[in-house]
Amino acid sequence: MEAKAPDTNVSERRDADVDRRAPYRPKYVPLWNNLITMLGLFLVAMAVVLLMTFGLFSLVTPNANPYVDIVGFLVLPSILVAGVAFVPVGILYKSWRLRRKNPEQRLAFRFPRVDLNDPKQRSAAKVAVLGAFVLLPVVGLSSYHGYHYTDSSAFCSKACHAVMHPQATTYEHSAHARVACAECHIGSGASWFVKSKLSGTRQVLAMWEESYPRPIPPAITELRPARETCEHCHWPKKFFGAQLREIVHFAADEQNTRRELDMLLNTGGGDESTGRAEGIHMHMALANAIEYIATDELLQDIPWVKWTDTAGRELIYRSDGRPTSDPKPEGRVRTVDCMDCHNRPAHKFRSPGEALDIYLDVGKIDTTLPYIKRQAVFALIRPYGDTKTAESQIGVELTEYYRENHPEVWATRKASVNHAIDGIRTIYRSNFFPEMKVDWQTYPDNIGHMLTPGCFRCHDGEHFNQHGDAISHECHVCHTFLNPIGLNGDTPVIRKGEFVHPMPLEGRHAEIRCDKCHGGRVPPVPDCAGCHTTQEAFRQGTLEAFAALEIPTSPMANNVDCAGCHDLSEPPGIEAIDAMCMDCHDDDDRFEGMLAGWVKEVDALLEDAGDRVSEQDRHLLEKLRVAGPYHNMEATRIIVRSLTSAGDPPDGP
Repeated sequence: MEAKAPDTNVSERRDADVDRRAPYRPKYVPLWNNLITMLGLFLVAMAVVLLMTFGLFSLVTPNANPYVDIVGFLVLPSILVAGVAFVPVGILYKSWRLRRKNPEQRLAFRFPRVDLNDPKQRSAAKVAVLGAFVLLPVVGLSSYHGYHYTDSSAFCSKACHAVMHPQATTYEHSAHARVACAECHIGSGASWFVKSKLSGTRQVLAMWEESYPRPIPPAITELRPARETCEHCHWPKKFFGAQLREIVHFAADEQNTRRELDMLLNTGGGDESTGRAEGIHMHMALANAIEYIATDELLQDIPWVKWTDTAGRELIYRSDGRPTSDPKPEGRVRTVDCMDCHNRPAHKFRSPGEALDIYLDVGKIDTTLPYIKRQAVFALIRPYGDTKTAESQIGVELTEYYRENHPEVWATRKASVNHAIDGIRTIYRSNFFPEMKVDWQTYPDNIGHMLTPGCFRCHDGEHFNQHGDAISHECHVCHTFLNPIGLNGDTPVIRKGEFVHPMPLEGRHAEIRCDKCHGGRVPPVPDCAGCHTTQEAFRQGTLEAFAALEIPTSPMANNVDCAGCHDLSEPPGIEAIDAMCMDCHDDDDRFEGMLAGWVKEVDALLEDAGDRVSEQDRHLLEKLRVAGPYHNMEATRIIVRSLTSAGDPPDGP
């Protein structure tokens, strides 16, 4: 019987039947076991462990540390979220690499079949649920605390210690020390929160690169309007009446003479339901609006002001001499709110004089130490490279002063001197920050007008409207002084009235802004030479700028005082001074018109010198103009002759 050959078609059919019974399953390639995903899982695990450690550490530590809080509330949650994000990124990256290496590679992305009867799936589900149970509360709680921590005062001030140290220090000593920074700088609502965080990102980068400005610019132009922040507590509708303010001032003399000043500050308001619409807070009258334009970054130069009342009537005031109908000047336009006057409510840097008055008044510095206020101001205002150097030099300077000038005080009251030195050092640490180039002059305080123009930015009597009326600059508009006039038995008798200056001010001197003399330093000696030091030194022939020329003393320096030529009750002028000369020299025709002759001579000398003085000596010519050439005519002739000869070309061979 002949054997049959094997039927190859049967084998092929069998293979085909097998294929139909077992459909093709693409090869499964695990995607989770890659470096990125594994790193993500590692970060998640480490972040969870560290967050738990931070939580336990916070529970047992009574005092919060701003830098530890940054790590716990911001850094660790960020690491946790980044780790979770790394897991899918790694999976997607590995699949992309596999497809790029072998385009025919088929990867199975299938939805899992959930079957909790499967022991393996049941174990995986337990791990996933437990992980979510741990991670979600940890991330949620840390994010919640992180959100609030970034709005806390500790984060704003201490976390950025090197940059914000001046602001943080003054904030802690301010009336708003219990108001969180975010309450004023951000307020409620999402829009300003997002804006502040975006701005904060830029500031963090500036800190990282150490490219932030020194000093930090004031934030008034970036702050949220005061109606949305300040007025939540300070309700404008309830402003009314006057407030009593008591000011204690100590003179810079040997006795540190105490002087008290009482006044009623006419706060007033703009709501007639609580009182008459009057006083300082009329600026915040609810139905009216005041706008102004400032031409500088610190909002100190204000040439244009507009008042609009409830009926829509406008009054435009200008100090630049232009008609009110002209276009507005270039500058920053603002509508007046709380911050235009109260611009340093939580960050007030006190001047040396003001801070010392407080310390002397409360007994932190002994008022019986001779010249302690004067010497303390001198020590505080000297330039120092850093705070540590300043504290050392303040101690050295005051110790040497009392040892050399008041040895009996140093011998018997050394403890009192050292106590005063400690107080002065505290004043320096609280108000002077040389590393950030900050002191009381850096940020002008617009409340009042003693140290900066303040109110006089607008109330200077030089802003006129279209009707020719000026913005008032009378003292009684804002304050009423309670001047003592005697005693009725033991009871002081006072009289309401104008301010009485310790030194009578006449003529032009009565119109000088307060801050021109009271700038926070030692006030000038109350006489002509005390303010006009350059002119007096020129009269005496001791002006340092011309020491090399050995200029002579004016013949009138010791025989004629300033009032002999300058009558402050009369309008100034050459003819008026010439007339005063003849009051004494009425029998000598040589003195008639003498000053007019000097004016012609000086004009000719300076005009000639202007073309011949060398570039390096031009500052001396300007110094001569400031000193007043007529105060010492012989010295003027010598100086001009010396400067012009130095500027002449050298003689030829």
